[in-house]
Amino acid sequence: MKLPYLSHKAYMQEHYGEALFSIPVNLEFGCPNRERDGSGGCTFCPEHGARAAQIAEAKNVEEQIEKALLFAKKRYRASSFALYIQAYTGTFASLVKQKEVYEKLLSFYPFRALHVGTRPDCLSEATVAYLCELNEKRDVVVELGVQSLHDESLKWMNRGHDAACSLEAIKRLRARGLKVYAHLILGLKEETPNMWQRSVQGLVNAGIDGIKFHNLHIIQGTPLAREYEKSPFTLLNEYEYAESLMELLRFIPSSIPIIRLSTDTPKKELMAPKWQMAKGQFAEYVIQSMRYRGINQGDLVENQPEINYEIPQKINLNDGSTTFWSQNYRDYYHPKAGAYRQAKTLFVEKSELKERLEKGDVKLLDIGFGMGYNTFLASSLAQNLAKHHLHVSAIDQDRLLLQQSADVVQESLHVKILNALFTCKRYEDSFTTVTFLNSEARYAITLLKESFDIIFLDPFLESNNASLVSVDFFTILKTLLKPSGVLVASTSFNAILDGLHVAGFDTHVTNDDKSDIKGLVATPTLSPRALHVKKPYRDAHLILSDKEIESEHQKRSLV
Repeated sequence: MKLPYLSHKAYMQEHYGEALFSIPVNLEFGCPNRERDGSGGCTFCPEHGARAAQIAEAKNVEEQIEKALLFAKKRYRASSFALYIQAYTGTFASLVKQKEVYEKLLSFYPFRALHVGTRPDCLSEATVAYLCELNEKRDVVVELGVQSLHDESLKWMNRGHDAACSLEAIKRLRARGLKVYAHLILGLKEETPNMWQRSVQGLVNAGIDGIKFHNLHIIQGTPLAREYEKSPFTLLNEYEYAESLMELLRFIPSSIPIIRLSTDTPKKELMAPKWQMAKGQFAEYVIQSMRYRGINQGDLVENQPEINYEIPQKINLNDGSTTFWSQNYRDYYHPKAGAYRQAKTLFVEKSELKERLEKGDVKLLDIGFGMGYNTFLASSLAQNLAKHHLHVSAIDQDRLLLQQSADVVQESLHVKILNALFTCKRYEDSFTTVTFLNSEARYAITLLKESFDIIFLDPFLESNNASLVSVDFFTILKTLLKPSGVLVASTSFNAILDGLHVAGFDTHVTNDDKSDIKGLVATPTLSPRALHVKKPYRDAHLILSDKEIESEHQKRSLV
């Protein structure tokens, strides 16, 4: 399936007919921003520069290349390669020295491309002319450490050049026919998402050929680490960084490859932030989230085709409602008894929504909004009573499901709600307001600052949506629920009951004996009961994949 952004691998396959594997080399040329003893430099940069882990112990450049080639061939079965002069500044040497070293390196192997990592202030006319010569025989890409286009940030990180220097360097290189990949750090102290967008826009306008994103990370032993130890400041976690990154990708034309999504720093060197997602898992999260939301690289700056969605296989249920067959979960979204019946007899009635609306306004959190049946019936009830206002915060990752559902549901109000949430994430009438949070539920609930009278939780299939039924997730939900509030869930699985008990809920199973509708009602208690609890789902950092949570749960169940 096509990615929602242009990956470097896809770009290379189109450009070269195959992907090139990068062979990193450290030339020890040093850096103009450091003293001879290695001190100084950019505040975020470690003493060894940006040296790749697989060549860290190599004694010389020959051994570095040999080790890197062996690693790539063995681990990735790579057959074509690009030489990458990575650590420190690849052009911080005399032209004679550059020519001597580059030609020696390029003689070791028939590299199809040469990537040179350098700084905007280390590109003399002679160096640029030499790179142009090399470019006649193989692709030369200058990987330029821009980091930010805001002078105050560049000064804070002791970068040694300003934004104008970066833009001028890009202009000069592009004018000579050289490709430029810009490196950009997101999350710099005092920078805002709007500032990141301006940096991205500036790079795009300058004509960059690719972009590498780095999340600000703090490496032990750096000036930044010492500053952070004295006065810690906020760093982006996985979810926060992903949200900002996905939005920025929408402002980058789809023809510009995204070389890297995030930084990969060895754990032993990393001080903060301590991410729990692996690099591959983070990339998959970004890809999946963009697909669910129906967004793509460049869609805010290009005329792209409208979202092309297919109506999943649908089925008419026993109560006249319509549901979809989920290819991911290999099951229907609703019980055979019907989506209307489940919404009415389980969620609306067991939450005592009518009685609550008779007394005053009600705040409802609907997790696993899906096709919207539960919120629709709750909104209908609020309109029919016409006494007090129902405020709904609806959470779901799958934005496209809103539009798909609007094409098959029957009630006009239901269609209205779905279309409004799809287009502007908000629906409002005289007695109902619905706000749609199009995000991963574990992240979305950390953004909520209000307390709720009712929580609807529809995890669909527990084992496939284990992230919604862990004891850790329930613990946060309890903090969002008023003492008089109630949580209603469409499950009665023992592990979920165990998790609710540990998190501080009393539970009551409300399975419908005359149908396939399963459910429970949970209310907050001051004394969590963990005496008989054995096997709740666990997700301590709210970051594990559903498969990982289920797998760990099964392992504990065998003990």
